[in-house]
Amino acid sequence: MKSTSLSTKLIMIFLMLAVFIYFGVQGYRYLVNPTTTTLTYRYHTEDSVQLSGYVVRSETVIEGDEALLELTHAEGERVAAGKPLATVYRSQEALEQAQELERLTQQLEQLQYAQSAAGDTETALKLDSDIRSDIVALRAACSSGRHASLETLTNELKTTVLKREYAYRDAADLSEQIAALSAQVSSASAAVRGSTSRINAPFAGTYSAVVDGYESVLTPRTLETMTPAEFDAIAPTQTSSSIGKLIEGEDWFFVTVLSAAEASRLSVGQSLTLRMASGIDFDLPVKVARIGRAENGRCVLVLTGSRYLSYVTLLREQNAELILASYEGLRIPKNALRVDENGTTGVYCLVGLTAYFKPVSVLYQGEDFCLVEPGEISAATDSQVLLYTLRAEDEVIISANDLYNGKVIH
Repeated sequence: MKSTSLSTKLIMIFLMLAVFIYFGVQGYRYLVNPTTTTLTYRYHTEDSVQLSGYVVRSETVIEGDEALLELTHAEGERVAAGKPLATVYRSQEALEQAQELERLTQQLEQLQYAQSAAGDTETALKLDSDIRSDIVALRAACSSGRHASLETLTNELKTTVLKREYAYRDAADLSEQIAALSAQVSSASAAVRGSTSRINAPFAGTYSAVVDGYESVLTPRTLETMTPAEFDAIAPTQTSSSIGKLIEGEDWFFVTVLSAAEASRLSVGQSLTLRMASGIDFDLPVKVARIGRAENGRCVLVLTGSRYLSYVTLLREQNAELILASYEGLRIPKNALRVDENGTTGVYCLVGLTAYFKPVSVLYQGEDFCLVEPGEISAATDSQVLLYTLRAEDEVIISANDLYNGKVIH
């Protein structure tokens, strides 16, 4: 028993010594020849400049302070010259009569549609499809916060549902209802006609209901000579209108101030991308229209866009990001880049226990990382090309001593 107990103790001591020796050797190797690695992965980044400025349009305020009026167009809608912008009512009674006329007219249209579609199975199925589409559009508007369009979408859904309901009515019954409603519409139209007036568009343009006082302060002409000091002094004037304004043309502008160093990276006519911080959820294509002279190290920058005017009619003072360029490639730490004896830039990757040098082309350098793509490889076989091609999920060696192609790393 004593002999067995002694041998067990000796074995335990031997095992403990072996463990200590193993960890000691590994610790020594790490301190003397540390090897650290990381995995590559695909990454997208952008070279951009943060801006704060104003959206500028060629705007004309439509004068008017009438209390009882009905706007004819939605925000961002195109209006032809001479077409009505708003209907003015002389009294509350006239407004109520007009609302009743609109209700009767919609109901008459629904009945006439139902009469023409009576007994037509294909039309009934189309109405079912239209109802589903209207519900989806209404839900999308609620989810995206486009509350200005909710009333229009709700009315469209209501109209479609009623058309579907009337489609099941008897044809004779529909004819009687149509005749009665037509008489009511004629009577209501006569009553409304003498108690309203219209305000028409002085020129063709894009309608906006919001007047903010910048319309006469920020114009395309003022941007031609604006200085940084004038930009800092921008302030709205006192103005109001119950009708709104018209935007002339299709172009819009964004004016801001940036440092002279940032401005030196730009050139007039350069195509860029502008990303608004709020109010619009997609990127806007723009061009550099003007780079002003430096004043105390600052320059006025004017960008212009010729698309999506209807989406920017409500935007004025905005924070934005100007995208100069975008890059996509394999992300690696900057200190993993190495140059071999032939002057080729690349990285060492650990494949099993062996280090292989894989050439790369550098696309972009950030503060502590690079974006690269596989470089040109001269190899005899396809398997060698695959071996020396950098790919996502490769284990790149960041630090190690005496690296060379084919080195075995324990």
